[in-house]
Amino acid sequence: MKLSKRVVVRFLTGVALEGELLQFDPVTNRLKLRIDSEVRDVDCSVLKAIFFLRPPDTKPLSESFLMPAGKKVRVRFADGEEIDGYTYGLRPLEDGFYLFPINRNDRNERIYVIKKNAIQIRTEEK
Repeated sequence: MKLSKRVVVRFLTGVALEGELLQFDPVTNRLKLRIDSEVRDVDCSVLKAIFFLRPPDTKPLSESFLMPAGKKVRVRFADGEEIDGYTYGLRPLEDGFYLFPINRNDRNERIYVIKKNAIQIRTEEK
């Protein structure tokens, strides 16, 4: 998928890099990230997640905003970090899934979680 979007990629090592996502392919688990003028090719298998950032000038969403349909999910990683959100589905054969933050004013629009790097994924109906 070709795109141009600000993201933070969080590695299993604890390192976080912010940059412009130039390309992301969940099938091959690769992405291209531009940080300043350098373009890096990243293997997603060493990531916890990709955080897609809201543009800085985005206004908070109104109270009438409806949460996405889907299941409420809590993801836990080996370092103890937990992320809560909603997903449209967890497909067993896919390497990751998109999570939409519960807090509609969150800095992240959505988060792509690398399933194999989560130690627990709990779902519940809304």
